Amino acid sequence: MRFSLIVARRELQSKAKGKARVVVEENIVKNLIIKIMKVKNFVLVIAIMFMSIQSFAIKPSRTYRFYPEKLGLIYRDLDVKTSDGLKIKTWFFPAQPAPINEEELQAILENPVKKPYQTIDNKRRSTIIFADSDAGNMSWQQLHHAQYFTNKGYNVVTFDWRGFGESDEWEMNVDYLVYSELLIDYDAVIKEVLQQEEVDTSAIIVSGSSTGAYLSMAAASKYDNVKAFIALGLLTTFEEVYPILKKAEKDPNRDLILPTDYPENLFPLNLAPTWNKATLLIVGELDDRTPVWMSEKIFALLPAKKDLWILEGAEHSGSKGPLRDFDLFHERVFEFLEKNLE
Repeated sequence: MRFSLIVARRELQSKAKGKARVVVEENIVKNLIIKIMKVKNFVLVIAIMFMSIQSFAIKPSRTYRFYPEKLGLIYRDLDVKTSDGLKIKTWFFPAQPAPINEEELQAILENPVKKPYQTIDNKRRSTIIFADSDAGNMSWQQLHHAQYFTNKGYNVVTFDWRGFGESDEWEMNVDYLVYSELLIDYDAVIKEVLQQEEVDTSAIIVSGSSTGAYLSMAAASKYDNVKAFIALGLLTTFEEVYPILKKAEKDPNRDLILPTDYPENLFPLNLAPTWNKATLLIVGELDDRTPVWMSEKIFALLPAKKDLWILEGAEHSGSKGPLRDFDLFHERVFEFLEKNLE
């Protein structure tokens, strides 16, 4: 009887310790999740702030909101020079795990420090190049994309056009829709990316929104190395988009200048019939600048693997644009790439 009581007491003590241990472990997990959410929410707040910047033409920003180390990202600069001698500020993010321990997360929040550059292995990996749009610079939503896709095993590259961010100075008229010279910048970035030992040169992906979308398609058209193209708010031609933009512009007296030297053969509508890259077109249902019919018109001509995602209730950009839900956007793009880069 005494033995049974001792056994029973020990079992109760063991269960009590087990419950206490579970409670402690649950609290550790909860605290870690809270810290992770702080980092994530910080990024989302910054991204949402960017969404308030909407432009009908070129609107460069020279000042970075913060650098990638603020998010604990491992990265290095690429030495990108254009054919006309300009430095293009470019960040290369290798595939990397997300911060998972409490100390690392706390350090990120309180005292961001650039981590030593390292890769998780010697494997050459698919690499996504995210282009700027016509406003801001690469310190906004591009860093959120880098955070997600590097955690999924992709390398990510971001860069700034000439005159944007910390790229070399280049005078611009903010009434211009675009400058054809930005294609020179993009070409220089692709060439440099293809030289990196971390990169699978047969699996490059390009992605852009609005201006960055059609420039991505134009730049990628020269390279068989580019296997996939992700576009948000893709126009057909300048001729078709010009009256739409003029109508949407709130200031009727503002000029909107189209470049006379932009190659017509590089308009998305003209590239589409012979396009050989897996393509995901994303457009808001209420887009008033690059309306749904533009994406549908291009989509109908694409002969390669393709998908069209029309977001119900979404606009061209801003807090109501296709990036209004980053998680949904990332999951959909990741799913598309995993399916079409086999």
